[in-house]
Amino acid sequence: MTAKEVVQQHLRYAEAGEWDEALAQIADDYKLTGLIPFPVSLFVRIGKKDSMRMHQARKRALPDFKFNKTYLEETPDRVKFQVNLTGTHTGVIDYRGILRGIPVVEPTGKKVELNPEYFTYFARNGLIYRTDGEIPKNAGVQGLVRAVTEG
Repeated sequence: MTAKEVVQQHLRYAEAGEWDEALAQIADDYKLTGLIPFPVSLFVRIGKKDSMRMHQARKRALPDFKFNKTYLEETPDRVKFQVNLTGTHTGVIDYRGILRGIPVVEPTGKKVELNPEYFTYFARNGLIYRTDGEIPKNAGVQGLVRAVTEG
């Protein structure tokens, strides 16, 4: 399988909340790295054990979320894409134990369309072993909290 095929399948499992299947596509030596700008710029490094926690928290907050991927670059072992997360805030936003400084927000029922985020996934032997994330200001968790609490 190409990196794009592995990632497409992995993200379909994450959208569906099929955590065991999504985790089975992550290599034991997996690392996610990236910059998250909320509440302050933090460089994040996550391993396999915690790789599903962000997806699970998002799925609880937005049970109908979709990644809405746009593929930007692709090689057999690497794929870069943009996501524009959408969903309806019918669950609690709760990132306690995952990210510091994020408020718990009760459901508002608001439909959200978040600003773009960028990810590069690397795969070998049919498994994702590395993800590099770029979460601009007003995107990601920060964008989600703002989208449901402002306006």
